[in-house]
Formats: sequence, C-alpha cells, structure tokens
Amino acid sequence: MTRRLGRWPTQAMRAVVVPLILARDFLLTILVLLLAFPLWALPWRAASKVGRGYGYLLGVLSPKGRRVASINLFRAYGSGMPRARASKIAWRNFAGFVESITDGIQFGRRYRSGAVDLGALYRSEDPELEQRILADPRPKVFVTGHLGSWEVAAGIADLRSPEGSAGIFRHIANPFLDALVRRLRTRRPGQLIDKRGAAMVALARLREGRSVAILLDENAGPRGVFVNFFGRPASTGRLAALLSLNTGTPLVVGACVRQPDRRFLYRLALIEPSPNPTPEAVTAATQAIVSTLERWIRDEPDQWRWTHARWRTRPDGTEETYEAREFAREVLV
Repeated sequence: MTRRLGRWPTQAMRAVVVPLILARDFLLTILVLLLAFPLWALPWRAASKVGRGYGYLLGVLSPKGRRVASINLFRAYGSGMPRARASKIAWRNFAGFVESITDGIQFGRRYRSGAVDLGALYRSEDPELEQRILADPRPKVFVTGHLGSWEVAAGIADLRSPEGSAGIFRHIANPFLDALVRRLRTRRPGQLIDKRGAAMVALARLREGRSVAILLDENAGPRGVFVNFFGRPASTGRLAALLSLNTGTPLVVGACVRQPDRRFLYRLALIEPSPNPTPEAVTAATQAIVSTLERWIRDEPDQWRWTHARWRTRPDGTEETYEAREFAREVLV
C-alpha cells in the first residue's frame, strides 16, 4: 500500500500534465500552420517575400542571434568584415533562414505531386561532374550544410538518385509538428532516419546499396572531430566520413545557392573514400567536406547561417559563451 501511495502523486501528475503539454503542442501546431499557409499557397516568388518578412521579424525578436552572427563573422573575416557589413549579413541571415524553409515548403508541394521541372529549378555549376556522379552505380553519402536552400539541395539529391536518398533528421519534440514536417519532407516510407541511432541505420542502408543525406556544418560538441574552418578549429560531426570509409561509398558535397534569376546554382564536389579507414582518414575526409563548404560560403557569405554558435566547443573542452561582453571584446575593439 505504501508503494502504491508513493507512486500515486507521480501518476496523477502525469495524468494532468501530459494532456496539457499535448494541448499546448496542438495549439502551437495550429499557429505554425496558419503562419505557413501563405508559404505553401502563394506562388514561389511571392511566398519567398513573405518568408523573408517573417525572417526579419524573427531577427527583431532574437538580438542574441544577431550577436552570435556578428561574432562569428568577425572570427571568420577579422578586420576584413566591417561592423556595418556584419550587421547587414546578420539581418539577412534571419530572412534567408525562413526563405530556405519556404523553399522547402514550395519544393515539397511540387515534389510530392511529381511536378518538379528540374531544368527550371536549377542549373548545374559542373554538368560533367553531375553526370559522372549520376552514372556511378555506387550508393552515395550526400553532404550539405545550411548554405542557400539546403532543403532543395537534399530534395534534388533524392530525385536524382535512382533509389532515392534518406536524410538524417532531428526528431521534433512536438508530435503534431513532427508528423507534419515528416509528411511534407517524405514521399516514400523510410526516407527519414531519426538522428538518435542514425549511424547503424545509415550504415545498413548503404550496405544495401541505398544513399543517405547528412547536414554537416554545425557544432558537434566534445564528441566531434576538430577541423579547420575559416582558420579556427571547429568541432564537426564525423558520421559522414565514418559511413564513407566503412562502406567504400563516395562523399558527394552539394549546395543550392540562390541566384538573381530565381534558378538555383547547384554546386557539387566528389570526395572518394580512403582505402584505409583510420582515425586520420576520418579527420582528412571531414576536413575535405568542411573546406569545400567553406569555399562556397566565402563566395556567398550572405547565404550561410552565421547565427549558429559554430565555434562554441573549444579543443580544450571549454565552451565559448557568445555573451554580450564577448561581443564587445571581439567586435567593438
């Protein structure tokens, strides 16, 4: 009896709290649907303008994000990045971030219906390399970053892959929103791999001859491998390199960069796996990916997500805070 009484308050609390959380999540999903409806229903160009407007509003509500972007830009470019330019890029980051979500929504709308005109959607920077990659029967590890429209880049990779590609996806805690995003992003079962336990699932998929797609430009914390990014050591996920080296599959780095004529520029790079899957080979492959992305970011600095705390984790195990005093020390001095 004592045990039952001891558990009862917790069970009773769960019976009250869980429905409240679900109700909150449901209402939040309704709000997201209302905000996202014009991004879905309007023509792509008009939807992009609305998305950029949402992004600027998000920038107003996120002074910390603007500060993180300014600090990152100063670290990447030093005195070559004037404060006024850094501030402008920080604001454009928010607009570009929501525009990328808009691109994903618009692409998903057409992608699911099969009405994507790839010729009108993008032009390839290197058509010969693209054709060589497409002609290669091996499965691929597609890698992209938060540059330009990453959702479109992943979608094109999936459409152009004979077996399709499965993307590694971070689960959303809100179950209603998670289901909505999964439905928008997928057109076949098993197309999304939950980030938790993704390594084994992705490895099995590659061994079956099917491709996977990974985002690889965020801080990976103390478990990441440190490689050079804009002249500074940056903790980076090693999963893409590990998958490639352990299966002998090539790494294909790609990005869809926005262009004034509304056609994306599809940039590709091919990295062949080393025959020796050593820790040094993992670091070298990860560095090759990051160096490729860095080169493209330098070409289009306005289109990469500087608002992410990319250099938060230091090699000595400590963390950078990105606080206002750090902003004053690094940017204003």
